[in-house]
Order: sequence, then C-alpha cells, then structure tokens
Amino acid sequence: MAQALNKKRLRDTRILMVLTLLAGVFTSSLWSHESVAHGLMDFSGYVLIVICAIGRIYSTAFIGGIKNESLIMVGPYSVVRNPLYFFSLLGAVGIGLMSAHIASFVIISVGFALIYHFLIKREEEFLEQQFGDLYRDYTKRVPRLLPKLSLYTCPQELVFQPRFLNKAVADAIWWFAALPLFEIAEVLQEHGVIKPLFSLI
Repeated sequence: MAQALNKKRLRDTRILMVLTLLAGVFTSSLWSHESVAHGLMDFSGYVLIVICAIGRIYSTAFIGGIKNESLIMVGPYSVVRNPLYFFSLLGAVGIGLMSAHIASFVIISVGFALIYHFLIKREEEFLEQQFGDLYRDYTKRVPRLLPKLSLYTCPQELVFQPRFLNKAVADAIWWFAALPLFEIAEVLQEHGVIKPLFSLI
C-alpha cells in the first residue's frame, strides 16, 4: 500500500508542477519584472524553497530506509507528524510566489492541499493499523502538519543510510528548477516568443 501511495503522490505532484508552470508561461503578471513587488515575491519564494530543500534532507536523515517499519518520533518528527509534507508545502508556496502569477499560486496551493490532505489521511490509517496504540498516542501529542517547536526532542546519535540521504539531496535540487524555468518564460514573453493568453496579478 505504501509504495502505491508514494507512486500516486509522485505522479500527482508532477502533474501539478506542470500545470503550475504552464499557468506561469501562458499568463502575464500585472507587476513588471523589474518591480519591487515582483522582486520581493521572487526572493520570498526562493527562501521558502531553500527551507523546503534543507528541511526535506534533514527529515530524510531520520526516516530514510525505515519508513513504515519503525515509528519515528524524534527530530523533525517530534514537532510534526509529516515534516516531509510540511516542507514540501513550503516549497510549493515558494514556487507559487516565484511565479508572480496568481493563477500559478492558486493551482499549486489548492492542488497541493487536495493531493496531500487525502494522502495523509490514507497514510494515517495505514500507520494506525501498523503501530496501533503507539501511533494513536503519537497523534494526540504531535500535530499533523503545522510544527509545534516546543515539542522538539532529538537523540545525541543518529544512524542513517547514506543512499537515502543522497536521494533526498538529488530530489531537493529539483525544487530549484522552478526559478530558471519561470525566468526563461518571462524572457520569452518579453521578446514576444510566447504570447500570454490573459493577464493576472
């Protein structure tokens, strides 16, 4: 079940990213590319993507190779039950901001919320069956998606499998692909290569 959910999540996320990019390419922003507002959105989005990438790598160090075999309740998992999804949410919002298009922002934010809401619920059902009372107690203490930093606990030593950390680093790099893609789209729009279908903030 876990593998099937993961494959569906990856497929749906890729579709969402493509739709977000298309919205950014074929709509134009009311803010000029040189405006302060546009620059602030780019910067804010980039910061969120950096946090997303670092957070996902950090979270993977705790769970890589033992997901669904052991219930991890330390490190990032001590403050939020789904840290990988939380950091992905930050990355998604960052991409939406970097696009500087309300269409892209709405597509990726709403799409992400829908995809991951149902995914998390199915995963929770699986984990409850897998770990029973231990997981139920965990859900009572630790929030689902918004971290509660005061709960943070971490062991002095951590054993991890490098191949999973390497994969997390490779995956994290893809989050940064949004910036050059949106920049290329803006240049192509400025030179008339791509004609926006309509204009949105």
